[in-house]
Amino acid sequence: MTDSVINLLMACSIENGAAIQQALSHHAPRMRIHRVDSAQDLQQALDFPGWHLAFSELEPADFSAFDLVSLLDEKEMDVPVLVFEGSGAEEVAMRCLESGMCRFIRSTPPYLKSLPRLVDDLLRRGRKDQDRRRLERQLIESEELFVDVFDHTSDLIQRVAPDGSITYTNRAWRYALGYSEAEVQSLNLLDILHPDSMLCCQDRFSRLLNGETLTCIDFKFIAKSGETVYLSGDCGSVIKEGGVISTRGIFRNITETVRAEEALKVTEARYQVLYENAPDIYTTISPAGEILSINQNGAVMLGYEVEELIGESAAKVIHPEDQPAVFECVAKLFSDPQAPVDLEYRKIRKDGSIFWVHQRATVEPGVNAQRLLVVCRDITDKRVLEDKLAYQASHDMLTSLLNRREFERRLQQLLSAEADPSDKHVLCFLDLDQFKAINDSSGHIAGDELLRQIAALLKGQVRSRDTLARIGGDEFAVLMEHVALDKAIEIAEKIRTTIESFEFHWRSQCLSVGVSIGIVPIQAGRSITDTLNLADMACYTAKKAGRNRVYTRHADAVHADLFGVP
Repeated sequence: MTDSVINLLMACSIENGAAIQQALSHHAPRMRIHRVDSAQDLQQALDFPGWHLAFSELEPADFSAFDLVSLLDEKEMDVPVLVFEGSGAEEVAMRCLESGMCRFIRSTPPYLKSLPRLVDDLLRRGRKDQDRRRLERQLIESEELFVDVFDHTSDLIQRVAPDGSITYTNRAWRYALGYSEAEVQSLNLLDILHPDSMLCCQDRFSRLLNGETLTCIDFKFIAKSGETVYLSGDCGSVIKEGGVISTRGIFRNITETVRAEEALKVTEARYQVLYENAPDIYTTISPAGEILSINQNGAVMLGYEVEELIGESAAKVIHPEDQPAVFECVAKLFSDPQAPVDLEYRKIRKDGSIFWVHQRATVEPGVNAQRLLVVCRDITDKRVLEDKLAYQASHDMLTSLLNRREFERRLQQLLSAEADPSDKHVLCFLDLDQFKAINDSSGHIAGDELLRQIAALLKGQVRSRDTLARIGGDEFAVLMEHVALDKAIEIAEKIRTTIESFEFHWRSQCLSVGVSIGIVPIQAGRSITDTLNLADMACYTAKKAGRNRVYTRHADAVHADLFGVP
């Protein structure tokens, strides 16, 4: 039996309740028992969600055991119910049995003697059921999350069974093909394949069923309306237990691009319509970098009228820091049309605001005077996400300091740099004293807040050129560059005294911590492992010597320089 409190709901007479309590008193000393005498009391009792077990007579008062079971189902409360046999009408007993409740007991000594074992079994099953339901809910929530993500991407996603039946499509796929979710359930891949793509897709499908992955493939589907939808993307296999159970595809709808290319071959008028209303920035650039044309939507994205940009240098809408790279790319394309054409850089709107674009450019074919066709797509959201991910990869989320990985990368750079005998660097390891006691006594929330405040204190003590990081639970490190050892010791001692005098206020408590600091001079050419181990040993020595002090381990020998409270 668990040591935690067991909440028992009793819908029975005082005598039966007392018998149950007596039978469980030694087995479960931490019981909380609540007895109800009426339907109103029962309703109020079930407003409390923490019941572990219920005992009920078949007809305890103005309600029945079946009413209790029904109310528990109505409130979605999974509470085992034990019913006293023979305490009411046979009809009530039958209804309880029909509802799935089949645990009946008697208030006789033999039954009561075995009651603790029965209660243990019910509680154990209840916990297993709760764990199972929690995992089921998490699985459902996870599936709903992924479905939501898939349904809000512009890519077309599909899953196809080995027999060709379509088992899943996302919202973009259904929108592009014009089918409802219910209609897709009866579709087969052959129903939507364009005749032009039939042979190649049959070959690709066979390869997918053999476990191959296909990238950058193009083909055509037929929408419900009869229109042709052009797709481009990647396909792969979903493998389970060594066999392919389905294929999956992620595609971009390139129908508009294909139609635009076809339209360009037909008439200049149709080309102009597509050009002006394209969702990206379309420009033509002269070898001198002059804007010869720009589409209407592109001008709007930049905040200009088309006429304001024609004849201007492309530099007008390119961030100054990115202009050399952009114009170098332009020059290469004019001299070598096969040169790489992908580039990401910043554009400047008329109002001075900045956004990122991905540029693809090519020299326009079939014209006498060379000019560059440039397409720029707004990728600001992508860049913001990349910057965020890069920050998260190098920073500690709790304190916003650098994390251990980034700290070790910078230390390795310093160790690998060409040695300059006149330039000195120092590594400090800091380990908070008494942090575990505060964390254990006041809780993890208090511990996290203490770490945040200590991190803020440390930021104010180190120099702007120093590298401060959180490298463990309550461990910090400082990489001091271009500093003499005596100066580093002075800074470390200042850090120690600052933390020593710091008072951490948590609720009604005022708590204090100390810090043990290990210092080691950085020696170029030494391995990062040895350097970190020396600093860690120095910090350990400071702790072993009495905590709240600074210990310096010199480069060539162990030198016991201890600062702090004796």
